[in-house]
Amino acid sequence: MSGISKVTSGRLTAIFVAVISVNACSDNSVPASVERNYESDLTNLNPQFLVTEDEAYAWSKAKHDNMPALTGSPEWHAWMADLEQRFESYGVIDVSHNSWEFERWATSDDATDWSLTSDGDPVKVAFYGAYSGSTGPEGVTAELVYYDHNDPPVSIKGKIVVISPRPHPERPYPDDYRDYYTYVDYEYRSETETYPPLFEYVDPSVSYTFDIYYQLAQELHQIAIAGGAVGLVIAYDMSFARTVGLYAFPVPDHYQVPTLTLDRLEGARVAEDARAGKTATLRLEAKTSTDEVFQLVGYLPGRDYGTDRDEQILMVTHTDGPSITQDNGALGILAAVKYFSNIPQENRPRTLALYLDCRHYIPGMEPAFPEVTWFRRHPEMREPVVAFMHMEHLGEMEFKEVGEKILPTGVAEHSILWTRNQPILIDAAIDAVKRFGPARVQVSVPERPGIHGDQQEPWWGVGAFGQGALASIDYWGEPGWNLPGFGLGGWLGNYWSTKSGIEVWDRDLFIAQANTMTRLTGVLMTVDLEAVKSEE
Repeated sequence: MSGISKVTSGRLTAIFVAVISVNACSDNSVPASVERNYESDLTNLNPQFLVTEDEAYAWSKAKHDNMPALTGSPEWHAWMADLEQRFESYGVIDVSHNSWEFERWATSDDATDWSLTSDGDPVKVAFYGAYSGSTGPEGVTAELVYYDHNDPPVSIKGKIVVISPRPHPERPYPDDYRDYYTYVDYEYRSETETYPPLFEYVDPSVSYTFDIYYQLAQELHQIAIAGGAVGLVIAYDMSFARTVGLYAFPVPDHYQVPTLTLDRLEGARVAEDARAGKTATLRLEAKTSTDEVFQLVGYLPGRDYGTDRDEQILMVTHTDGPSITQDNGALGILAAVKYFSNIPQENRPRTLALYLDCRHYIPGMEPAFPEVTWFRRHPEMREPVVAFMHMEHLGEMEFKEVGEKILPTGVAEHSILWTRNQPILIDAAIDAVKRFGPARVQVSVPERPGIHGDQQEPWWGVGAFGQGALASIDYWGEPGWNLPGFGLGGWLGNYWSTKSGIEVWDRDLFIAQANTMTRLTGVLMTVDLEAVKSEE
C-alpha cells in the first residue's frame, strides 16, 4: 500500500530475561519427530501464526463494506456479525451479547436529507451535526446571527446562529492545549526525525492531525443550546475535502438545534450574510428509533479456564465509528487471537477475554451509559482479570492541507503505545516497537515525566480505565483498575470522517502494529504479575 515510509521489521538480539525466554533460532520449523516448543511461541512470535497480508485486507474490507459503523446502525450490526464469526473461527467460546436499548438518531450520509439556503442562495453543505434533532421536510427559516467569541451577540434566541471554532491560542499555551494538541514527551519514539518540535503548534499545511480535533472538540452546539437558537451552522476553518463527512465528536447527547457544517469558503459567505442579519432556511430531516446494541464478550480459553485458577487478559476496544479505522481495534485483537489460537489451550498460561464496547459513538458516549457495562452487571467477572490490552485506530496515514486540497504527507499517522510505570513493561514495549517496526509510534507512560522531563501523552481511548489512579470512574463507567497492560492508538487526523475508507488505510502498517501488540499480549501471557506492579 502507498503512503507509508520505513515500515520495517528489524530484529533485536537483546531480550528482557525478566519477561521472556528467547528461542535464538530464527527458523521456526520443527521436524515431525520433535515436539513443538509452544512455550517459546508465546513471546518469540512464530511467523506461521501471524496475520497475513490477505487476512489483514479481507478483515478490513469487511469493515469498509459496513461503513459508517455508527452505534446500532444496520452497518454496525452487520460488521459485528462478521467480527463474531471470525473470532469464533479462531476458537473464542462462551460469546455473550451484553445488550441494552437506546434512542438512535439517523439521517442520510449524503445531502439528500439536509440543505441550507442563505439570502435565497443555495449553500454547499459539508455535513450534519449528529443527534441535533430534526426540522422536518420544510426546514426552519429564521434570521441569521453571527457569534463572535470575543464579542457575542446580545441574543441568538429564535435565530440560526453561525459559529466558527476558536482559533489556536498564542504562546504561552494553556496546559490543556499543550498536553492534547501538540507533540508531547515520551519514553521512546520511532522515526523521530519525522516529527516537528515538542509542545509547538503544528500548522495544518504540515499535518492536520491536531488541528482537526482542536476544531472538532470545541462542542460549539452547547452555545446554540444555551442561547435558544433554532438552528446552528458551524463554519470550520477547513477545506471542503477535510470537512465533508466529519462526524461530531465528542458525540453529543440528543439536542434540538438542527445543525449543519460548512467548509471555510462557504462558511465565510454565510458568516457575511449573518453579520448583515439576512435570512436562511436550514433543513435537516432525521429519524429516531429504539435499537438494541451490545458489548461483545468472549474467551480464548487458557489452560485454567473454567476454574478458580484462571487468569485473564482483558482485550479492550470499541467497535463503533464512522471510518475505516474509527474503530478497527477489534481487528488488531483478532490478529492476536488468531496467533494464540495456534497454540494449544494447555500451553496458553492465561485466557484472552474479549471486551468490545460500543458506547463511543452512542449519544452522550460512555458517561451516558455507565450502568449497562458487562462488569457493572457482572462484577464477579472482574475477579480473574489480571492484565489488559487495548487497541484502536490501526493502519492510519498522515495528511496535510494545502490550500483547499488534502494530501498524504508520505508518512504514517502518529500513534501512541501506552504502558504502566514499570520498567519491565516499558522495556518490553520499546523492544516490541524495535522488533516489528511500526512507523511513527511513541511509547508513553502517563504516570511519569518523559525523557525530556515533561508531560507524556495521556492515556485516551476505551482502555484508559486500566491505568489505576489516572482512570476516571465517572467517564468510563468502570472503577479505575490498577493492572499491568498496554494500549495502542493512532491519532486519527484524516479518519474522523465517514469518507475515509480502505483506500486511505495502510495494510503494512496495520500488520506491524498488530504484530507489535501480539508480541506484548505474549508478554502479558507469561510475565510474573508480582514483578510488574505499577510504581504509582
